[in-house]
Amino acid sequence: MSTLMKQKNFEEIYNKTYNNVLKYIVCKCQNLDDVNELVQDTYVELYQMLKNRKQITNEKSYVLGIAKNIVKKYYRNKYKEKSNILYFLKDREQDEIEIQADVNLEADFISKENIEEIWNYLNNKNVLIAKIFYLYYGLGLKITEISEELKIKESTIKNYIYRTLKELNKKFGKEVK
Repeated sequence: MSTLMKQKNFEEIYNKTYNNVLKYIVCKCQNLDDVNELVQDTYVELYQMLKNRKQITNEKSYVLGIAKNIVKKYYRNKYKEKSNILYFLKDREQDEIEIQADVNLEADFISKENIEEIWNYLNNKNVLIAKIFYLYYGLGLKITEISEELKIKESTIKNYIYRTLKELNKKFGKEVK
């Protein structure tokens, strides 16, 4: 298969699987700041596989399998890295590491000036709340879809959204719709 054909095949698979891979990674991620990197790593590995293989039969399952392995490998390495950092910090008697968020949420009540501040606020809450907001506002999933993906009752998801929107309204003083 020529390079042009492989590239075209990759683009087709990417377009067919991107939304499913993104939803899977968001749902399995321990930190939403890692989502972009994990999605990128998934498709880099897919591209490498396509260079060596001629054809993939079940594209969706194949790419989700790659994503699953990428997430496992990433967090296994993160855990080792975290252990090393904690050991190092213990020796230096430091107790905090600053983490920067680069994922943007967009909603009616969020202005461009405070997106980062709101995202940091959500990241400091329960990771489940951050995932729900990312899936609902970032990916535009319906509450029923989020419920299926995260295996949580719809009423629980609604409560998280509305309660958190009220908190954001109080903290940032914007009209929540």
